Amino acid sequence: MTYQPIKCTAYDQLELFCIQQAKVTITTTDDETLIGKAINLENYKGQGEFLLIKCEGQGEHLVRLDQIKAIAYF
Repeated sequence: MTYQPIKCTAYDQLELFCIQQAKVTITTTDDETLIGKAINLENYKGQGEFLLIKCEGQGEHLVRLDQIKAIAYF
């Protein structure tokens, strides 16, 4: 699937989560739920932009930004 860039306001919010190392709950377009700490935003040429989150007991996960259906923080 070709990467579809997200809106700048959504990207800015994700950057803020990473700066704060906020704990987030992410639901993907595949209805997978991940809970962890937002670590960094990464860009892989030809693949798209990703959010790196660290999930307790499950290690780090890369989530492609255009596959995030919902995100909540606490």
